[in-house]
Amino acid sequence: MKGICSLPALKESLTGKAVCLSSESKGCPGMKAGLGFTDSPSIPGGIECFLSCGRGEGFPHGERLKKNPEIAKAYYEGLPKNVHNAKYIVFKPVEILNNEEPKLVVFLGNPDQISALISLFSYESSFVDNVITPMTSGCSSLVKIPLNELRRDKPRAVVGLVNIWARPVFEADAFAITVPYEDYLRMEENSRDCFFQAKTWEGVKNRLE
Repeated sequence: MKGICSLPALKESLTGKAVCLSSESKGCPGMKAGLGFTDSPSIPGGIECFLSCGRGEGFPHGERLKKNPEIAKAYYEGLPKNVHNAKYIVFKPVEILNNEEPKLVVFLGNPDQISALISLFSYESSFVDNVITPMTSGCSSLVKIPLNELRRDKPRAVVGLVNIWARPVFEADAFAITVPYEDYLRMEENSRDCFFQAKTWEGVKNRLE
């Protein structure tokens, strides 16, 4: 699908549609990298200047997310590489899966809902750091970082949409959490017998209702 950024594409899929993105899809300069199609985005003036102070007249304004180009370069070089070799990324509601097994499941929710999903993801885990909130682009937090987590023996859940440039695309209280598909199935099963059935949940439940 051309002419759409990955974050509006995710919103489009919430209407019940399947949205397909490729390396040819048009979006912001970092979208191809955030979706894992490339590890070297073609940004005039260099990614290190784009993420920091900019390179000056004739180049994109710096996002000022990093103090200087040196820090920005080191940050970018530390991001995961070669997370997939797929031609397409598809956002699709779980309800319309047709004998398919996705790699990841993205939940959108308000802080109360995200806190419940973090607790449910952690229900069978003894680790205290099994959920991460990386400061990265919106699409990277939804796709690239979670795909890289699949390489771990125990993939972590990734809280996303915390990048300030991504925030205005969604409602003010909306965040995301991305989990491996296998963990999604486990969470669904555990939801039948967990804190949802305990008095602990009543305060949040009443507020959500």
